[in-house]
Amino acid sequence: MNYREAQFSWTDEEYKQFGLTAQISRHTYHTTPLFERESLTALLDSYPRKWLQAFTMGTDPAKNDEWQTVDIAPDTNGEQLWRAVENGRLWYNITHIEEADKDYADLIAGMYEHLGEHCPHLRGPKPDYSTLLISSPGAQVYYHMDAEPNMLWHFRGQKNVWIYPEMDTEFIPQHLIEDIYAGEIDENIPFRPEFDEAAFHHILQPGEVASWPHNGPHRIQNIDLNVSLATSYYTPTIYRRQYVQLANRFLLRNLGFKNRSMQENGLLPEFKRLSYRAVNKVKPFKKRSRSAQYITDLQVDPDAPLGMRTLPEKKLASFSQHQSQ
Repeated sequence: MNYREAQFSWTDEEYKQFGLTAQISRHTYHTTPLFERESLTALLDSYPRKWLQAFTMGTDPAKNDEWQTVDIAPDTNGEQLWRAVENGRLWYNITHIEEADKDYADLIAGMYEHLGEHCPHLRGPKPDYSTLLISSPGAQVYYHMDAEPNMLWHFRGQKNVWIYPEMDTEFIPQHLIEDIYAGEIDENIPFRPEFDEAAFHHILQPGEVASWPHNGPHRIQNIDLNVSLATSYYTPTIYRRQYVQLANRFLLRNLGFKNRSMQENGLLPEFKRLSYRAVNKVKPFKKRSRSAQYITDLQVDPDAPLGMRTLPEKKLASFSQHQSQ
């Protein structure tokens, strides 16, 4: 099957507004064999463990500290992983899918070739990083903001998606935007229930893709078992924002500036970008290691409550162990 063939069902207006507003569009990728249970189980069985992540979470969307890493034992097979996520409270991130599997790589390449052709305002989007997501009934992803522009392609199950105003300090404080760009914190940010009053909300169905403006915070709550693909991308315009945020964090904030403009166009933002690149080249700013976040005493177990058991001692999660080798 040619997975590079475009499978979009978008109107001219959807192409025109892509990445500029929150919207739901149609596709037919969910009908391909890649997203059938047998294919997904086989993928889980053979996937490089350094790129297979498991997490669990609580039920309160305001308590993002309940997001926890879950270890995967070396002898856990694909069928066991599927049973655990089907009956438990787990979220699998099958990361780097475009590097590990040619069929998925072709599918993602076809997506972005089509978007580049039909969305000239993106100025040639390039796929950057993609993660196949398999998650339990009731599982959630907490309110967060990604540094890179991204979207969510949906294939199996139903999920609630909330999308919030982008680059609005009422919904995410400026210092947290800077810290996310700097890699000093992960993407999770504080959430208050009243934020939902300003959110775009949709129950995502198979054959739909949710997209939103760059740096639009969002969160997810599954209804049943879900399979989706999160894809992120870069365009030439993205760097204008990235280097302004990095300059604000590492230059202006370090110098004590309280009022740091997020303006991206004009002479001053260009000076900030040039200054950051020059300083970073001489003495690169260091990003924080996230390995400490991946210590856990939980391990995937399809026969245990919530699809995981408690270990007698904490350990470095399996995917983090492999990455460090």
